[in-house]
Amino acid sequence: MLQGKIIDTISNTSDAIVIDQSRCLRMRFNRSDCSECIEHCRFNAVRIDEGVDIKRNICSECMLCVSVCPSGCFNVKAMDFYSIISRLKKLSNSVPAPVLGCNARADIKAHEKTACLGFLSEEHIIALSVFLEEKLQVNLTGCADCRNGFIADNLKKRMESIAEKTSLNIFEKISLVKDRSELCYQDILLDRRGFFKAIKNLTFLQAVNLLESSATADNTRSYSTKRVTVRRDLLNRVIGNLPEWNYTGVIDAYYYNLRIDEGCDNCFACVGMCPTGALKIGTKEAGPELTFNSSLCSGCGLCEGFCMNNAILIERGFRGHNPFEFSSVKNGLLCNT
Repeated sequence: MLQGKIIDTISNTSDAIVIDQSRCLRMRFNRSDCSECIEHCRFNAVRIDEGVDIKRNICSECMLCVSVCPSGCFNVKAMDFYSIISRLKKLSNSVPAPVLGCNARADIKAHEKTACLGFLSEEHIIALSVFLEEKLQVNLTGCADCRNGFIADNLKKRMESIAEKTSLNIFEKISLVKDRSELCYQDILLDRRGFFKAIKNLTFLQAVNLLESSATADNTRSYSTKRVTVRRDLLNRVIGNLPEWNYTGVIDAYYYNLRIDEGCDNCFACVGMCPTGALKIGTKEAGPELTFNSSLCSGCGLCEGFCMNNAILIERGFRGHNPFEFSSVKNGLLCNT
């Protein structure tokens, strides 16, 4: 359809990855050995030296760097994932199963199109499964002819990992469709008003992209700025919508516990080093103390590596009472303040 071709043309943009060097663990601490983005980049496009750089001429924009970075150094330009979820959710009254796809080609049928779906981390996938009432189809029919075709297997492995670590029925809520004959896509005809509204929204996004590419080539924020990653924020919103039996599995698999031993001398250098604000100086009658908030922790381990006394241990699986509260870290245990 002409409408679809016009919308696809507007929404398909280049240089879709935005870098915030202040989030990179190796930029924050030169002894950090984090290399997740480099190890997952199949085209050796990511470089970390005196800064974080992507060689745009060889980058395939598979978005794996976005989904694997533990601290949110890479992001998809001008993407509001919550808006995508909202629009897919609204389709529940119009189609039996909404379709999410990438904007690599105009002939890929989808109700919502984004950059390459490699950005879908386990946290993104969990959010889609929890917030969408109807089953979601992920259109991977174009992957066979795409240089980023490996993303299809990558998404399957992530869903298998979720199913193994939690009690979420992930494969009942999300279907990865590789065969065109298995895709159940129902087109939504836009009236004249709806069509021009879609054009207006997409044109706005394109304008944002142009402004970002011209005005913010270096998207680095202050290193002192504390910011929770998108992945962590997604989970924080998800767990409030989970029944207890699912809540426990997600907390054990994706939230973290922090322990300190007697080597801690309360220098609190870890507080300043933490990129998300998960560590804070608390006060008690005995004096200042280290406190920890699991809902803000991405498990990057920067505090652990930075501690001169090797007194900090980050471990998977929250063991406190409330992951959203700052709690005292005392004698190797997480205690309520």
